[in-house]
Amino acid sequence: MNRVQGSVLVLLAVTAMLFAFAPAVPLLGFAGLLLAVALSVPAQALTRLTGCARWVAVLGVVAGLLAAAGLAALAAAAPLAEQAAELADALPRSLAALRDRLAANDALGWVVDRMTGSAGPDVDAGMAATAASATLGWIGNAVLVILLGVYLAVAPHDYAAGLRALLHPAIERQAAETLIECGQVLRGWLLGQGFAMVVSGVLTWIGLMLLGVPMAGVLAVIAALLGFIPNIGPVIAAVPAMLLAATVSPWLALWVGLLFLVVQFLEGNILTPLVQQQVADLPPAALLLAQVLMAGAFGLLGVALAAPLAAVGAVIVRRAYAEGWLGRPPAR
Repeated sequence: MNRVQGSVLVLLAVTAMLFAFAPAVPLLGFAGLLLAVALSVPAQALTRLTGCARWVAVLGVVAGLLAAAGLAALAAAAPLAEQAAELADALPRSLAALRDRLAANDALGWVVDRMTGSAGPDVDAGMAATAASATLGWIGNAVLVILLGVYLAVAPHDYAAGLRALLHPAIERQAAETLIECGQVLRGWLLGQGFAMVVSGVLTWIGLMLLGVPMAGVLAVIAALLGFIPNIGPVIAAVPAMLLAATVSPWLALWVGLLFLVVQFLEGNILTPLVQQQVADLPPAALLLAQVLMAGAFGLLGVALAAPLAAVGAVIVRRAYAEGWLGRPPAR
């Protein structure tokens, strides 16, 4: 083994140790990188138009996004908050109605026992404390990701140069090209997912409104946000919508499930490939396998980041292993 190969193996070993002993660190760092890529696109356009410094453009984009989010929150806060409150009140009633229907069926009575269990006040208090702790942890992680994203977007070349400095000078050019391609893949993936999230949220809202499902607005927002997680996110978003529809009619719940299935088909097979144009396209089976592996290893955060991690991993494996180690010609 020469020094060129050794430098790559050392970097891979350090990365593997981070994932093994402190998995939240590289995952949050990658989430910050995703945010930095998202901020860099409008920041670069603003720099070209105005000639301002990059850090000014990044802070301007962040300020613009915060202002837009604030205005949107002011415009939609009242109806969405009302619907969210109704959702929080209706979901327990939906579960209770489902439990009663299952209890009426002798063959499914065991399901009711599993749903009710023997939870007491101590268990409820422990669940509340766990939920509060998890909420505070997510807030802290969100703040960390935002700070990392801003720092990386302000001076991306400095951090890329530091990463290349860990590798042997003989492969610095290949490393730079790999980083550039990874950035292009992430931009393509973010563009595709962002577009798909907006369109799927709008389609879900229209469909729920036409079906007469209560609280269609907040359910559509949930579907749009969970659309960030391919394949699994829409399935999770369909659960509260179907539960609410079941309080009206079992047939309505089936229609809602069909609606989410159709929207997921359009998003996964038409919208996302059309926007990404094969830039960050991954085979569905490989993506699903990556999500399952990340879920088992790192939980919900791993599932959320499985798709962009798999896209970047595919680029690194192709360039570093297939083309670099095995000497295969670059794919055309």
